[in-house]
Amino acid sequence: MKIGWKVYLLGLAFCTLWSSAFTVGKFAITAAPPLYFLTIRFALAFVVMWIVLLILRRNLPSNSQDRWTAIWLGVLNNGAYLGLAFIAFQSVSSSMVALIASLMPLVTAALAWPVLKEPLTPLKVLGLALGTFGAWFILWNRLGGDIQIDDPFGLGIATVGMICLACGTVLYKKRGAHADPLAMNAIQALSASVVLLPAAYFMEDPAKIVWGWTLAWTLAYTAIIMTFGALLLWFALIRAAGAGAASAFHFLNPGIAMLIAWVVLDEHISVTDIGGLVPVAIGILLVNWPNTKKVVAP
Repeated sequence: MKIGWKVYLLGLAFCTLWSSAFTVGKFAITAAPPLYFLTIRFALAFVVMWIVLLILRRNLPSNSQDRWTAIWLGVLNNGAYLGLAFIAFQSVSSSMVALIASLMPLVTAALAWPVLKEPLTPLKVLGLALGTFGAWFILWNRLGGDIQIDDPFGLGIATVGMICLACGTVLYKKRGAHADPLAMNAIQALSASVVLLPAAYFMEDPAKIVWGWTLAWTLAYTAIIMTFGALLLWFALIRAAGAGAASAFHFLNPGIAMLIAWVVLDEHISVTDIGGLVPVAIGILLVNWPNTKKVVAP
């Protein structure tokens, strides 16, 4: 399949939107505690998606296996991954949380070998090695220097969240790829909100929620623009380029996320960060090489 300029524009738009969410998350936690913010976000997203489903006369999944798959996807992809990522925002730069999240395709490729019986080709092995080395190089320089830029505990919980996202991606490929994505996302949002609410109640103070403009625009951006914008761009990209080529665009995410954080938040980016970013990007590209049949959910 020939890839034209429209595909590159779609890929760049999707990656920019996906990457911007990490910078927006930094603003979000200034308006509300992380878990309360996500609880409200996913409740709002569910209401919006449910209304859209009613307008389109489409139903939530009737098959019990699909419903339970969507529930677990919500727990893993939305609750655990984003919950831990937003907690990490309190002590870690958004660019580093984005970098860790960008490693998800590498972990997914490793998990898909024993779980989905997908072959771990030499190209994927090389990609895993390069990505791991690049991430280690960046973290070693950030944590081993005279100035410790990021909190090790925050990096650790962001990593656990990323692994949860990879597990959710493998689950989606194994049991949920056939279902209506909008209906599945609606249940994911609802289950994430239900799971996050008690965690927020026991761990955070609702009095710290600042009801104002910052909370309003970050909720609108993450619950509506990210939910529908990312989904629509992702499937438009798959239709235009195919699943393999679409997934390969994920290699742009860590660099774009770092660039946005640098421009908007003035976050520190060093030469060593850029040096480590190169093998990370190449590694992500290799494990998602267009000739494979890999699909990564946004």
